[in-house]
Amino acid sequence: MGCCSNWSPTAKRICALSSATGVCVFALVLGLIWPPLVWQIAKTEFVLEPGTEVYKNWIEPPIDTYLELYLWNWTNADAYRTEKPHLEQLGPYTFRERHERVNLEWHDNDTLTFQQRRIWHYEPEKSVGDYENDRVVTINPVLLTVGYALRDDPVFLFYVDGIITMNGLATTPFYDVLVREMIFEGYDDELLTSLLALIALLPEESRPPIDLPPYDRFGWFFGRNGSETYDGTFTIGTGKDSVHNTGVMRLWNGVSQTEYYPGECGRIRGTTGEVWPPWGPTLSHTPSNVSVFAPDVCSSVTLQYFEKMERYGIDGLRWIGNDRVFDNGVHYEETACQCTANDESCPVLDNGAMDVSKCKFGAPATVSFPHFYLANESYLEGVSGMKPDEKEHRFEMELEPYTGVPLGVRAQLQVNLDVKQYGMTLLKDIPEVMLPVLWFRQTASLTEELADDIKLILILPDVGVYVAYGLGALGVIGLILAVYFSVTRWKLESPPQPVDVKTAL
Repeated sequence: MGCCSNWSPTAKRICALSSATGVCVFALVLGLIWPPLVWQIAKTEFVLEPGTEVYKNWIEPPIDTYLELYLWNWTNADAYRTEKPHLEQLGPYTFRERHERVNLEWHDNDTLTFQQRRIWHYEPEKSVGDYENDRVVTINPVLLTVGYALRDDPVFLFYVDGIITMNGLATTPFYDVLVREMIFEGYDDELLTSLLALIALLPEESRPPIDLPPYDRFGWFFGRNGSETYDGTFTIGTGKDSVHNTGVMRLWNGVSQTEYYPGECGRIRGTTGEVWPPWGPTLSHTPSNVSVFAPDVCSSVTLQYFEKMERYGIDGLRWIGNDRVFDNGVHYEETACQCTANDESCPVLDNGAMDVSKCKFGAPATVSFPHFYLANESYLEGVSGMKPDEKEHRFEMELEPYTGVPLGVRAQLQVNLDVKQYGMTLLKDIPEVMLPVLWFRQTASLTEELADDIKLILILPDVGVYVAYGLGALGVIGLILAVYFSVTRWKLESPPQPVDVKTAL
């Protein structure tokens, strides 16, 4: 207003009122357009293509992921005919996990196909036990797989069982092996190598329906360290068409529906867990669930919203695995498709352990939460040594909703074998139980350095709004002052009146 000091009162009034009004209007416009403007700029960084921030963090993850492996040791296996299996937890044997994306191929429909190598390095300081020398006793998974695969084919079962017993390919229903062999190195099993050789000699039409793993050694993670094919081929959205498609699974191994489960349970959905689509300012309510596609179970794990949380000063949302995840249709109708048997036979399994036999080379395998957390009591009654605990064994995913950045993940699952006699000589008198053999916990957490970067992104939409508030306040004060001075100092001047000469004289 100082620039208007030499103007007439009317000009001063107009100058002051228009300036203050202009500041108020600018503040209003800035407050309205700033957040969507920032979002439009930020969206360009949420696309999976070279040069963007999300691509950089995906292709070279800036945080460490750890895999903790626990094995279940059958301590009283020598008395299996008379005693309930008692299991002792070994581990954790901890490995730092690094992901490499390979064979990347972008498509015209804004999707990206890739494979991934998972590379594990043993971390002795984060482990419990002696990884090199610890031993574990467990059921022979190869013997169990043969019996399970041939359970409905008595002719082949009799034939193969005879070969096993007469040739001494296996002399006990148990493995007693080194932990490192049971995990990554593999165990040189004569039964496995002999069966693979036998099956290879038979004409294809005469081969028994045994889908053994294509390895000459057995180990739960044998052949996986550094493999670019084990996890399969993923096709995900890049987000170029819409950021709400960033990282969302479209295909796995070239199909949108797996052969392992019917209906919704076999549909490829969710994300791989590392890249999530940002919700941005459009999130009107918290999604009730999110899904993570897990190639280890050839299906998606759907987590339910649980609570708000905070990490390094960043507000986030937490989803957890509840009793719906492995329900098998016992309590929740939408989970009935987890059953792989005929509809009239379902559910075959009690709730709490999902059949993954078709996904795991025909082994009678199931997946549950560790220690049978949230599982039917029947599983816990079959063995001793389980101590399910919500805090220790819950599956969790934490996300910052505006950016979709994972704040933390605690993915944990247990692998079990459905132990029965299956008509095998060596399995005679074996207790019929759901036997835990291992469980794993995969963890990753946001670092404080990355948290600072995210805080900056989250602050930007508010910066313009706060500036708008400040300018708006100045504009209002200016309007008040303009009105005040207009009334008190810049009064309208009366026009000069002509002088009557005669009156004056």
